[in-house]
Amino acid sequence: MGKGGEVRQRTAAESGKGLLASRGFRRTTTTAHVIFSVGWLGVTIGDLTLGVTALVTDRPELQHAILRVLVVLGELALIPLSLLAFLSGVTLGLITKWGLVRYWWVLVKLVLTTIALVLIPFSLVPGYANFSAVVDATPPDQLADIGSSGVSALLGSGCVSLTMYTTCTVLSVFKPWGKTPLARP
Repeated sequence: MGKGGEVRQRTAAESGKGLLASRGFRRTTTTAHVIFSVGWLGVTIGDLTLGVTALVTDRPELQHAILRVLVVLGELALIPLSLLAFLSGVTLGLITKWGLVRYWWVLVKLVLTTIALVLIPFSLVPGYANFSAVVDATPPDQLADIGSSGVSALLGSGCVSLTMYTTCTVLSVFKPWGKTPLARP
């Protein structure tokens, strides 16, 4: 408590967090986290849009191109963006008052992001690679038959991912539910 009974914020040096918790570092890390997270959400919206287009088009050349592009987006955009969003989010949890397990909203975001981080390289990207293999085996003037599992993969992964990332965004804005039992008094 300071003069007059007001609560005084502890500085980074007083809290023992040193330079890692400096205002500039927190702002830079927050900016990076927002950029990577918005990029991840944007690529997911793009993937869903491309997936729906691949399913409804009657133009084989367009469908083939889209199914090949999904592999590239998965490997070159989704994997790096998901890793960078995860790492910048964990860093923020470690250097800010929110922590990683102190508040429910942070813990839920951490769990959702970890699930997505695992599913992208082990489920989503290999599924996209299967689409590319189907296109390779399909004559250029015919639509590729990706089957019902392909339809489920395109729509399911896009809708599930979009729901997860939107939930993370809402949690970041509203910060619901208070502290977890793991929060130190």
